[in-house]
Amino acid sequence: MATAVSRPCAGRSRDILWRVLGWRIVASIVWSVLFLPICTTVFIIFSRIDLFHPIQWLSDSFSDLYSSYVIFYFLLLSVVIIIISIFNVEFYAVVPSIPCSRLALIGKIIHPQQLMHSFIHAAMGMVMAWCAAVITQGQYSFLVVPCTGTNSFGSPAAQTCLNEYHLFFLLTGAFMGYSYSLLYFVNNMNYLPFPIIQQYKFLRFRRSLLLLVKHSCVESLFLVRNFCILYYFLGYIPKAWISTAMNLHIDEQVHRPLDTVSGLLNLSLLYHVWLCGVFLLTTWYVSWILFKIYATEAHVFPVQPPFAEGSDECLPKVLNSNPPPIIKYLALQDLMLLSQYSPSRRQEVFSLSQPGGHPHNWTAISRECLNLLNGMTQKLILYQEAAATNGRVSSSYPVEPKKLNSPDQQMTEFSNPSPSTSISAEGKTMRQPSVIYSWIQNKREQIKNFLSKRVLIMYFFSKHPEASIQAVFSDAQMHIWALEGLSHLVAASFTEDRFGVVQTTLPAILNTLLTLQEAVDKYFKLPHASSKPPRISGSLVDTSYKTLRFAFRASLKTAIYRITTTFGEHLNAVQASAEHQKRLQQFLEFKE
Repeated sequence: MATAVSRPCAGRSRDILWRVLGWRIVASIVWSVLFLPICTTVFIIFSRIDLFHPIQWLSDSFSDLYSSYVIFYFLLLSVVIIIISIFNVEFYAVVPSIPCSRLALIGKIIHPQQLMHSFIHAAMGMVMAWCAAVITQGQYSFLVVPCTGTNSFGSPAAQTCLNEYHLFFLLTGAFMGYSYSLLYFVNNMNYLPFPIIQQYKFLRFRRSLLLLVKHSCVESLFLVRNFCILYYFLGYIPKAWISTAMNLHIDEQVHRPLDTVSGLLNLSLLYHVWLCGVFLLTTWYVSWILFKIYATEAHVFPVQPPFAEGSDECLPKVLNSNPPPIIKYLALQDLMLLSQYSPSRRQEVFSLSQPGGHPHNWTAISRECLNLLNGMTQKLILYQEAAATNGRVSSSYPVEPKKLNSPDQQMTEFSNPSPSTSISAEGKTMRQPSVIYSWIQNKREQIKNFLSKRVLIMYFFSKHPEASIQAVFSDAQMHIWALEGLSHLVAASFTEDRFGVVQTTLPAILNTLLTLQEAVDKYFKLPHASSKPPRISGSLVDTSYKTLRFAFRASLKTAIYRITTTFGEHLNAVQASAEHQKRLQQFLEFKE
């Protein structure tokens, strides 16, 4: 029965995901392919650079653009870009994956899905390097070339030799493709950061383009350096394997071997390989940037669907269902935007159902926001308890947000405001371990103490404090939107709520916000919680998730001030505990 019920739910999730993201994915792939001719043209121009004969250089470059072989390789490159774009779609994440130890980072890299990602990108990098080598022409075009002195008419049989320059091109492309995949997961490039300020897609792309090209040039330079070092030590292995498998000779009379210092100091080769890397990285980063821009664009979910068959896509139902994470993020983003900039949609939130006269929209939206905020409160309390008991946080603590099913239950929660009560009650039932459990825990501690004395093991198993703290707030973006959306709606209800639907849940909302404020204040007193990581400016890779805890703390305090400044002294009539009344008075007097 559970399977039968889950199948329609999964089908609905796929349907809404395709309806919201389908056209965005297609548009990002189309624009990535359309941008490819520009990158190819620039690559051809710079690969044939001749400053002493500029007119001949430009005329030859543009004449090659219309040749049949360039058109064929352009079609092949388009297939590569489509494959790279598909992998961007398959591996995106709205919550960054933050490994808390070096062992967790290694496990993240060698995960089967990541290995497949790396293998495909290495293969696509080799294909792009092959296309770039052929387009460059000259001595880089072919893997097999006639040996020196064997192509005369008097020789009985012309021998074929391995063109090491072409092999170097191919291996560099594979290395760059693998390195791109490795950095893709290490730097959380699959994380989709949502823009704080809404802008047109063209403006966002134009702002990123110059930084993208600069990043590609610098990264290609470092990757070429790393590959030259790798080829110097291990280059003889693929060279000997390919020459043996294809029965090719190695002609060292004309060109020095590239696995030597003198062979690698070929400036023409290094320039063309670096240019190939810039071409590869630029086209791949363009597809990655375009997908991020399209995927994080704001989507408007109707508060009240005009037709009954569109109810699955309305905002209250999306928030209270279990949609794909990106749909949940887009819904909360839409809630934040409508609460600030759309009075007509706010009226739909405050409206009553007909017939019946029930505030279903407000109840559903406020319930989900309170569930998210209560979940964050419990997570912070569990983190503090774990840090207080053993000095570090265990990842085995289950964190399930409390579900509030109705305004009456919210008022019940308000009458029993401390979430630590339920946690401590659960803790009392858990603090009666059996003999076997105590024996296992004792052995576990003995093993842990033994391993802690081994430096190499601790190097991989020790947790980084900053990473552990960042992991707690890895999904804080949706909590920030819940805070902003809920507080703006409450503030707007002071003048726009004609039926008083918000006033019934105002005590529960204030209780949730003040309890969360207490948990956040205690959390930031923990070691390392208040230390800000170094900020990298001008980087193509987004690192805003590392400082989400500070944005969350600021948004929480702003949300409470937004409500207190709107309602003012009227909040003294709201029923609250003595501690919360005292805290509320501090906000009213701007002493927080």
